[in-house]
Amino acid sequence: MEVDRSGRIVLPKRLRDELGIHERTQLILVKRNGTLTVTPLDVDEIAQRLEDELKDVDVTGIAESVRREINAKIAREHPELSP
Repeated sequence: MEVDRSGRIVLPKRLRDELGIHERTQLILVKRNGTLTVTPLDVDEIAQRLEDELKDVDVTGIAESVRREINAKIAREHPELSP
């Protein structure tokens, strides 16, 4: 894999397919100990996991607030990713 002049990398199609990464998929990049980890971001999945973990607590309002906040932050910081 190679980085171009603009700092872009191209993920092989097989890898994108395996990870469910498609055009406009939002990614989380984490740098730790000289390693870069790329993870697809699924806001709805995160919210669902929160709801599942806290099933005895009414988190519907919290989950919706988190969804809105994350989507708003992404829209502010990366308007090219907004639908």
